Amino acid sequence: MASKKFKMIVPKAGTSNKLGSELRLYELDEVVEVKEDWQEDLMNAFIENGFAIEVKMDSADSSADMEAEIKEDEDPERARNDKGHYIADDPETPDVNEAYVGGKAPAKKTTKKKSTAKKSTKKKS
Repeated sequence: MASKKFKMIVPKAGTSNKLGSELRLYELDEVVEVKEDWQEDLMNAFIENGFAIEVKMDSADSSADMEAEIKEDEDPERARNDKGHYIADDPETPDVNEAYVGGKAPAKKTTKKKSTAKKSTKKKS
């Protein structure tokens, strides 16, 4: 049987052995590697109910790659020195932003200017 991997998207209790006599909690974001038929049946039931998704991984290093992809969607973290102070960007390296962990700054947010309504004044006679 080819090994498949599933990622839990909702914490859920499920069986932890072939007989179903023991239960365990499958944690959020846990990657479960299926090695036996009963595990595949359990994960397929989780998928049908929306508790898990199947993930494609080529090697053991892929789990680290998957975590890195997830972190890319999050806001970048500011880089700090040993004292905990923010590190500034070096202007001599335009392709890397040293002020952020990973060297990539967040995209700048654009805000729409609010227009103000003009107030009219009535002339008193």
